[in-house]
Amino acid sequence: MKRALLALALTTSACTVTGTAVPLTGNLALVDARGTGAALDGVKTAAEAVFSYDSANPAAYDQAVATHLTGPAKTQLAALFEAIRKGAQAVRLVTRVRETAAVEFTGDRVRELAVLPQDSGATKGLATVALTAVREGGRWRLSGIAVNPAQPGPAPHPDDGSTSGVRDSALAGARTVAGALFTTDSADPDGSYARAEAVVAEPLRSDYRAKKVTYVEAIRTSGSKVALGPDPMAGAVALTGGRGIVLFFTTLQVTDAAGRVTSRPFTTELDLVREGTTWKATAVRPVTTA
Repeated sequence: MKRALLALALTTSACTVTGTAVPLTGNLALVDARGTGAALDGVKTAAEAVFSYDSANPAAYDQAVATHLTGPAKTQLAALFEAIRKGAQAVRLVTRVRETAAVEFTGDRVRELAVLPQDSGATKGLATVALTAVREGGRWRLSGIAVNPAQPGPAPHPDDGSTSGVRDSALAGARTVAGALFTTDSADPDGSYARAEAVVAEPLRSDYRAKKVTYVEAIRTSGSKVALGPDPMAGAVALTGGRGIVLFFTTLQVTDAAGRVTSRPFTTELDLVREGTTWKATAVRPVTTA
């Protein structure tokens, strides 16, 4: 699991002002690097336990649920696993957490985006979920589970040069970048390309320019219009100076030539660089089962 939290200068949950420890407040994701990392590790343990299932040992699953879930997450997970548990076919599903990104961390509560590869032996799959967890009795327990989530982010911190401000500026920049890169219209292929090129920096810019004809033609011949779904989610993976890594999820809304709309879950990792007050993408890595 990729994380670069130790690159942050601030690694404690309190700062010192004239010799007095002042507790940090608000969204501490990546601000309290140590606390954020511990929370993500705790959620990883819980998620891998409750999203794995062996029909030969249902008691182990029940124990995992009792240990790692609380509140609405119990009902949410039960709905996700109902068909598997009631099926006559033997199942051994192993789930791992491959990517995580902090959306919100307040000390005793964390919300994150997580990418979960799943392997049943016969098939492999990939799910992007929003996980909310609370710390109870020294353990992080999942309190909310949303697959293919569409959730508003926390109120952004002003872009004032603080770690919180830079983080939220980068997340806002990621949404702008994603909107330009992944929103296309076959009726305006040149405009679609121009919007994408405007939000990329080197080395991605050179790649776009070298393949401009191919990109424009692909958009033109697609016969479709693609838009981001409501409340796309972005979470910070790492933030170092004027560079960041953001995990981004949306359900793309694809409208074909006949006006039919289909929804396609889409997860990608964006490498960002700050140019003045603007964030641009230097690399785009769609998250797939490969």
